[in-house]
Amino acid sequence: MVTKRRRTASSSNAATMTKLLNLIMKNISITDLLQFKAVCSSWNHAMESYFLGSASGPQTPWLMLLSIQQNRTHNYNDTTRCFYSFQEKKLYTIEGAFQDFDNAWCVGSSHGWLVILDKRANPHLLNPISGRRIQLPLFWPVDRSIDENLRKTYIATAILSSAPSGNYNNFVVAIIYGRLLDLPAPLELAFCKYGGTWTSLEGKHRAYSDIIFHNNQLIAFAEHGSVEVWDFKNTSFPIRTINLRRPSLGSLQDRSNILKFRSWEFSTRTYLVESLGDILFVGRVKGNFLDRQGRDVDPLSPGDEDCFPYRTMQFYIFKLNLSAKKWEKVECLPDRALFLGGNQSISLSTIDFPEFEANSIYFTDDKWDEISFKFHGFANDYGGHDNGIYSIKL
Repeated sequence: MVTKRRRTASSSNAATMTKLLNLIMKNISITDLLQFKAVCSSWNHAMESYFLGSASGPQTPWLMLLSIQQNRTHNYNDTTRCFYSFQEKKLYTIEGAFQDFDNAWCVGSSHGWLVILDKRANPHLLNPISGRRIQLPLFWPVDRSIDENLRKTYIATAILSSAPSGNYNNFVVAIIYGRLLDLPAPLELAFCKYGGTWTSLEGKHRAYSDIIFHNNQLIAFAEHGSVEVWDFKNTSFPIRTINLRRPSLGSLQDRSNILKFRSWEFSTRTYLVESLGDILFVGRVKGNFLDRQGRDVDPLSPGDEDCFPYRTMQFYIFKLNLSAKKWEKVECLPDRALFLGGNQSISLSTIDFPEFEANSIYFTDDKWDEISFKFHGFANDYGGHDNGIYSIKL
C-alpha cells in the first residue's frame, strides 16, 4: 500500500511538472525555447513532446535564411541556417539546423515544420526547433540522378493539414507538382497520409497555383479562377467545384504601377490565405527587368548593376463568397498581417503580435525557376532578392 501511494504521488508530481513546463513553453518565444531545451535532457525531451502535442500555441514567424558562410561560398552542403526574429529584429544562427541533410532543398513550410528534399530527392518533414524529423514516402517519378534544377522545381508547393502530433497519424501532406520550366504544362495535385503512399488527385481543371487546408478540407485554386474543394473520405472527385472568373487587374483602383508596362513586361503570382474564417485570393504583380526604383530597364545593356530580372510591384486581394460564387474586392485588412512566399500562406493578428505592421503583406522570393538567375553582362547575383513589406493602402 505504501508503494502504491508513492507511485501515485510520483505520477501526480510528474503530471504537475509536465503541465507547468507546457505552460512555460506556451508563453515564451522561439529564442527562449532554444535556451529551454539546452538546460538538460529532460527539458529537451519535454520540448519535443510539447511540439508533438496539442498544447503548443502560435509563435511569431521566423524567416529562414542561408548561413553567412553559404552566401559567401555557395557551399550548400552546410547544414547551418540563419533565422531572423521579427520580434527581436535579430538574426540567429542555428548550427546543424538541417541535421545530416546536406544539400537539402526546402519545398515548403507549414505549421512550424519544413518539407525538405535530401540530395537523393527523398522527402522529409523536419522541425528545426525541436529537431524532430519524419520520413515521407518517395515522390519522384523519374530517375533521381537528374539535374539539380529539376529537383528544386518539380515540387512547387507543399503544405500540412496540421502539425504532426502523438504517433504521427493525424496529418496529411499535400503538394502541387510538375515541371515549372515546362509551363504552361499542367501543375497537378497529390497527397499522402503518414504511413501511406502518394495519391494523385485527378482534378477537373489542373494548372493549380496554390492550395490551403481549411476546416479539414483541401482547397485548390486553378489558374483560370476555379476553386476545387477536396474531402479525403472520397478522393476520386472534388466535393464542390466553383467555376469563377479569375480576379483581374482591371478591377484595381490603383493601376498606375502596372499601366506603364506592356503585358509581357510583368507577371502575376497567386496565393490562397485563410484569414478569420475567410478564404482570400492574393495576387502579386511582378515587373520584369527593373531597377531599384521600379523603373523598367533594358536587359541587353551590360554594366547596369541595378537591374533585377523581376521585382514585386503591387498586391491585390479578393475574398471568396461561397454562397454568391464570386470574388469580392478587399480594400484593407485591419489588425491583420499576411505572410506569403515559399511557406504556407498565413494571416496573423497584429494585436496578438504587435511586432508586425497592421494592414500589411510580408513577402519573400519564391520564384524558384529564376531565383538564382544571373543575366549575362550583369554583375549582380539575384538569388532571393525579392523580399519586403507591402502596405495595403486604405
